[in-house]
Amino acid sequence: MSVSVSTNDLALKLLLAAVPEAAKALSVDAVADQLSQLDLDGQHAEGTNAVAHLLAAKYDSELAGTTDAEQAEVSQWMTMSARHGPVERQTFAQTLNTHLIQRTFLVGNRLSLADLVAFANVHPYMTSLTAQKRFAVNNFSRWFDLIQHSLSADALAKAGIQLVEIDLNAPVQAKKQAPSAAKDKKDASAAKDKKDAGEPKAAKKKEKKPQPAAKELVIVPSMIDLRVGHIVDVEKHPDADSLYVEKIEVNEDEPRTVVSGLVRFIPIEQMKNRDVVLVCNLKPASMRNVKSFAMVLCATSTDGETVEFVEPPKGSKPGDRVYFEGFEDGTPEKQLKPKQKIFETIQPGLFTNDGREAGWYDADKKFHKLMVGGNVCTTATVVNGSLK
Repeated sequence: MSVSVSTNDLALKLLLAAVPEAAKALSVDAVADQLSQLDLDGQHAEGTNAVAHLLAAKYDSELAGTTDAEQAEVSQWMTMSARHGPVERQTFAQTLNTHLIQRTFLVGNRLSLADLVAFANVHPYMTSLTAQKRFAVNNFSRWFDLIQHSLSADALAKAGIQLVEIDLNAPVQAKKQAPSAAKDKKDASAAKDKKDAGEPKAAKKKEKKPQPAAKELVIVPSMIDLRVGHIVDVEKHPDADSLYVEKIEVNEDEPRTVVSGLVRFIPIEQMKNRDVVLVCNLKPASMRNVKSFAMVLCATSTDGETVEFVEPPKGSKPGDRVYFEGFEDGTPEKQLKPKQKIFETIQPGLFTNDGREAGWYDADKKFHKLMVGGNVCTTATVVNGSLK
């Protein structure tokens, strides 16, 4: 059993440190420029949230919530906390500040995955805040301080997280003293004397032109290259029981090789000749010595027991563009740069709704349907499930 943790995945590093049973039982590998992955008991998970849920199910199920309602809320907070960028972080902090007015933890009355993952995700943001700004969101700061002190110093150190000094008292504003009239008069007199004495003027310094500020990257779902694919061949991975190796036609010179962790959920007979939605511009990744050149988009039920294809509408053809409603005119990136975390920012908002329609929830919780040629992509049975 092994887990591959992305070098910048602070949340999973913290979870493994906080659940020592998992760290002892698993072979942990650090990987760069790809999503964290976990193979456990015949199941394969990719991405921070999916791996965290699988770890919790194995080693501490209560972390994911004890009721269906709590489990859904835990997933929601994990999703919201994963959105990157200063604006998204500020919005999330303000949302938490309101949510925590009469709460100790994000969900229920005990520490959950929501607290651990959200804490790790907002840690860099909290370190950037001044004491005054921390006090402005004092409920958020109180919660942050509680979580960091609920974890052992050893767990924080293993995750590479430093304690943040949180002062919940109102910061003292230093009073500025107005200069005295006498001092002003004295300075003016001295300046006049220098002028009268014919003091040479100081050499005029050449002013440096201000450098233009780096343009902030605005991440939108149209950056992801989604296309209709058709599975023309599939076989078991030679070195991993939980993985399939597929050949998928996307109207290119040759089919793409794609590795998917679907063995536990979809029989091989149901994999063949299926139309699917492919994420085509992720950086190719080797999975047990087989390089995968895309990712099949699937929906996972809230209990994690059902995984299904996101299905393009009838009449779709291999290579057809798949887009989010409202972002039809956007142009996908040629290849997503792992350091920009474009997919990681969008993926936590990917869900199906009550009607099994696939789409993306933006920061205002508006649902943008996933479309092909004006028709929506759906799942067979999964409602309110995450997409990955």
